[in-house]
Amino acid sequence: MAHVNPDPHAQGYVFIPTNRVTGLFASYDDLQGALQGLQPLGFDPQHIDVFAGAEGAALLDLCGQRHGVATWMVRNLAAFVSDDAALHQQADAVLRAGGGVIGVLMEGKESMKEQVAAVLKANHAQTVHYWGRLTTERLG
Repeated sequence: MAHVNPDPHAQGYVFIPTNRVTGLFASYDDLQGALQGLQPLGFDPQHIDVFAGAEGAALLDLCGQRHGVATWMVRNLAAFVSDDAALHQQADAVLRAGGGVIGVLMEGKESMKEQVAAVLKANHAQTVHYWGRLTTERLG
Protein backbone atom coordinates (compact mmCIF):
# COMPACT_ATOMS: atom_id res chain seq x y z
CA MET A 1 0.00 0.00 0.00
CA ALA A 2 1.20 3.51 -0.79
CA HIS A 3 2.22 5.80 2.05
CA VAL A 4 -0.66 8.20 2.78
CA ASN A 5 0.32 11.57 4.24
CA PRO A 6 3.83 10.57 5.35
CA ASP A 7 6.11 13.24 6.78
CA PRO A 8 8.48 13.93 3.86
CA HIS A 9 10.62 16.10 6.12
CA ALA A 10 11.33 13.52 8.83
CA GLN A 11 15.04 13.62 7.93
CA GLY A 12 15.16 17.38 7.27
CA TYR A 13 13.29 19.73 4.97
CA VAL A 14 12.90 18.41 1.40
CA PHE A 15 12.91 21.25 -1.13
CA ILE A 16 11.87 19.17 -4.17
CA PRO A 17 10.64 15.57 -4.61
CA THR A 18 13.86 14.48 -6.34
CA ASN A 19 13.73 11.52 -8.74
CA ARG A 20 9.93 11.34 -8.61
CA VAL A 21 7.04 11.66 -11.00
CA THR A 22 4.25 13.65 -9.37
CA GLY A 23 0.64 14.20 -10.32
CA LEU A 24 -2.02 16.56 -8.94
CA PHE A 25 -5.59 15.29 -8.67
CA ALA A 26 -8.64 17.43 -7.93
CA SER A 27 -10.54 14.24 -7.02
CA TYR A 28 -9.33 11.66 -4.53
CA ASP A 29 -11.30 9.03 -6.53
CA ASP A 30 -9.19 9.80 -9.61
CA LEU A 31 -6.07 9.49 -7.49
CA GLN A 32 -7.21 6.03 -6.35
CA GLY A 33 -7.69 5.04 -10.00
CA ALA A 34 -4.14 6.15 -10.74
CA LEU A 35 -2.80 4.03 -7.87
CA GLN A 36 -4.55 0.99 -9.33
CA GLY A 37 -3.18 1.85 -12.77
CA LEU A 38 0.39 1.95 -11.43
CA GLN A 39 0.25 -1.60 -10.04
CA PRO A 40 0.81 -3.39 -13.38
CA LEU A 41 3.93 -1.25 -13.97
CA GLY A 42 5.63 -3.03 -11.06
CA PHE A 43 6.31 -0.11 -8.73
CA ASP A 44 6.75 -1.07 -5.09
CA PRO A 45 3.85 0.54 -3.19
CA GLN A 46 6.42 1.58 -0.58
CA HIS A 47 7.89 3.89 -3.25
CA ILE A 48 4.62 5.72 -3.79
CA ASP A 49 3.61 8.62 -1.55
CA VAL A 50 0.10 10.04 -1.48
CA PHE A 51 -0.77 13.39 0.05
CA ALA A 52 -4.42 14.19 0.58
CA GLY A 53 -6.42 17.16 1.79
CA ALA A 54 -5.40 19.89 4.19
CA GLU A 55 -3.40 17.40 6.28
CA GLY A 56 -1.32 16.52 3.22
CA ALA A 57 -0.77 20.22 2.47
CA ALA A 58 0.40 20.85 6.03
CA LEU A 59 2.80 17.90 5.91
CA LEU A 60 4.28 18.90 2.56
CA ASP A 61 4.76 22.46 3.84
CA LEU A 62 5.49 23.66 0.33
CA CYS A 63 6.16 27.23 1.50
CA GLY A 64 8.54 26.09 4.25
CA GLN A 65 6.63 27.96 6.96
CA ARG A 66 6.71 25.09 9.50
CA HIS A 67 10.46 24.74 9.14
CA GLY A 68 11.69 28.11 10.29
CA VAL A 69 12.79 31.41 8.86
CA ALA A 70 15.86 30.08 7.03
CA THR A 71 13.85 27.48 5.10
CA TRP A 72 11.13 30.02 4.33
CA MET A 73 13.75 32.48 3.02
CA VAL A 74 15.42 29.87 0.81
CA ARG A 75 11.99 28.83 -0.52
CA ASN A 76 11.19 32.46 -1.38
CA LEU A 77 14.59 32.99 -2.98
CA ALA A 78 14.04 29.89 -5.12
CA ALA A 79 10.80 31.43 -6.37
CA PHE A 80 12.87 34.13 -8.12
CA VAL A 81 14.99 31.67 -10.11
CA SER A 82 12.55 28.83 -10.73
CA ASP A 83 9.04 28.16 -12.01
CA ASP A 84 8.62 25.52 -9.30
CA ALA A 85 7.03 28.04 -6.92
CA ALA A 86 3.91 28.16 -9.12
CA LEU A 87 3.73 24.35 -9.05
CA HIS A 88 4.03 24.39 -5.27
CA GLN A 89 1.23 26.94 -4.97
CA GLN A 90 -0.97 24.90 -7.30
CA ALA A 91 -0.33 21.69 -5.31
CA ASP A 92 -1.08 23.45 -2.03
CA ALA A 93 -4.37 24.82 -3.42
CA VAL A 94 -5.41 21.43 -4.84
CA LEU A 95 -4.72 19.73 -1.51
CA ARG A 96 -6.55 22.34 0.54
CA ALA A 97 -9.55 21.98 -1.79
CA GLY A 98 -9.72 18.25 -0.96
CA GLY A 99 -7.63 16.84 -3.80
CA GLY A 100 -4.47 14.80 -3.72
CA VAL A 101 -0.91 14.45 -4.95
CA ILE A 102 0.92 11.26 -5.92
CA GLY A 103 4.71 11.02 -5.87
CA VAL A 104 6.26 7.93 -7.50
CA LEU A 105 9.93 7.29 -6.69
CA MET A 106 11.56 6.20 -9.95
CA GLU A 107 14.72 4.68 -8.36
CA GLY A 108 16.35 3.05 -11.38
CA LYS A 109 13.17 3.15 -13.46
CA GLU A 110 13.61 6.61 -14.98
CA SER A 111 13.05 5.13 -18.44
CA MET A 112 9.45 4.46 -17.33
CA LYS A 113 8.60 8.06 -16.40
CA GLU A 114 6.49 8.53 -19.56
CA GLN A 115 4.52 5.36 -18.76
CA VAL A 116 3.87 6.59 -15.23
CA ALA A 117 2.83 9.97 -16.61
CA ALA A 118 0.41 8.28 -19.03
CA VAL A 119 -1.27 6.39 -16.16
CA LEU A 120 -1.59 9.57 -14.10
CA LYS A 121 -2.98 11.57 -17.05
CA ALA A 122 -5.41 8.77 -17.96
CA ASN A 123 -6.80 9.14 -14.44
CA HIS A 124 -7.30 12.90 -14.79
CA ALA A 125 -4.13 14.28 -13.20
CA GLN A 126 -4.17 18.06 -13.66
CA THR A 127 -0.41 18.28 -14.03
CA VAL A 128 2.36 15.67 -14.15
CA HIS A 129 6.05 16.42 -13.61
CA TYR A 130 9.33 14.59 -13.24
CA TRP A 131 11.64 16.14 -10.66
CA GLY A 132 15.31 15.59 -11.44
CA ARG A 133 18.23 16.78 -9.34
CA LEU A 134 18.46 20.18 -11.03
CA THR A 135 15.48 20.29 -13.39
CA THR A 136 11.74 19.88 -13.42
CA GLU A 137 10.20 18.38 -16.54
CA ARG A 138 6.51 18.62 -17.43
CA LEU A 139 5.23 15.28 -18.70
CA GLY A 140 2.17 14.39 -20.74
